[in-house]
Order: sequence, then structure tokens, then C-alpha cells
Amino acid sequence: MSYHDLPPDARSIPLTDNVIQGDVIDLILDLDQRRGGALALMLCDRADRGVQPIVLSDLPPDAPATELRSLLDLLLPMVGEDGGAVLVGRGRRRGLMPTDNDRAWHQETIESCGRHGVRLLGFYLASPDGVEALPTPLTRAS
Repeated sequence: MSYHDLPPDARSIPLTDNVIQGDVIDLILDLDQRRGGALALMLCDRADRGVQPIVLSDLPPDAPATELRSLLDLLLPMVGEDGGAVLVGRGRRRGLMPTDNDRAWHQETIESCGRHGVRLLGFYLASPDGVEALPTPLTRAS
């Protein structure tokens, strides 16, 4: 999917389907942002529709998860107040196999969303090789 392929009602589509989630991350993070380790957040409303994408560029690939916690603790309270959700993508220079650091970022995202009452719709890795979802948290999968 590209910006040219978006359906006319794209803003009304809930981001609950894995294919659509992957497409959204693919659209938000361009190749240069992926290679630079950017972090993408799609803030969603209470109906899980995308409201505002946020992209933070030039994050080092080995940045500790505590840095992500600081960011999420600033953003998520506002999303939680409105009963919203978030979709997250992390850029990678290459490959889609999660590293220990990727897993730590994923876990920090799960915990931060829980602290702030925000639904985590998905956490994806994005590289020039494609976009891949990390596993759904067990509380959602069961």
C-alpha cells in the first residue's frame, strides 16, 4: 500500500487488522527513517482509528528501553484520558529478526500502555526488508 492506494475512507478504518497495521507502519516510516532507527507511533481514538502519526528520527539502535519509557510517559496519559490506543513501529537498518533490545522496547511499550490505560494495537519492526509484527501480549492473545 502507498499513499496513492489509500481508500477514500482511510481515516474511518479501525487499525485492528494486522495487515492494515503493517501497511500503516509501512506508510509512516520511509526507508531512510527505518535505516536511521526511527520510532513511529500512530495515536488512535477510542474506536482504534488513526488520529495522529508521530515519528522520532535518529534513535540509536541500542538505545535503552528507559528512554522509550520517558517518551511514552509523556504521550500516553493524553491518549489514555480519551480511551485511545496506539500502534508502534521501530525502524531497523536491516533484517526483521528481533534483538534483545527490540524485545525490551516491546516489553516497555506493553508496560507503559498498561500503566496509562492505553490499548496497544501492535508493535512492529520495519526495515528496508519489510514490516514484521512482534508477538501480541499474552493478555490480548488468550
